[in-house]
Amino acid sequence: MEIRDGIKTHLSSLQQSLSDYFPNLENQDNYWVQNPFKIKEKPKGFHSMDYENLIELSSDTQLEAKFRTVSLTIFWSDVFEEYPNLAKQAIRILLPFATTYLCEAGFSKYVATKTKYRDKLDAAPDMRVQLSNLTPNFKRIMESKKQVHPSH
Repeated sequence: MEIRDGIKTHLSSLQQSLSDYFPNLENQDNYWVQNPFKIKEKPKGFHSMDYENLIELSSDTQLEAKFRTVSLTIFWSDVFEEYPNLAKQAIRILLPFATTYLCEAGFSKYVATKTKYRDKLDAAPDMRVQLSNLTPNFKRIMESKKQVHPSH
């Protein structure tokens, strides 16, 4: 009975944490960010001008085609010039997901690196490589090293 209560408490805590990290956008009247082409009513807290812009955006078939081919952040960044208020609001809603994800991913890689090396060395240089979005061109790096040290 005690174990079952402990598991129940743990699962409730986990459910709350997941709700904090990944809120249901439809319940927060931010559903328009996920798909601005399926709006049914004026989102709560929208000014009439923003709502008119959202209607205009949602009726643009070229933007809808683009929406289907790119990520949410790229879509909202691309419509920034034409619909700056909508794009600002959308990016403000999407930003916490990206920053939370990057922090969590970085921490996981750090823990894995520290565990792998068992605290014997400084993990910072390895972290710089692991967290980078760039893929190193090892062939070019090796060629540049050969030019610096031709005797090797």
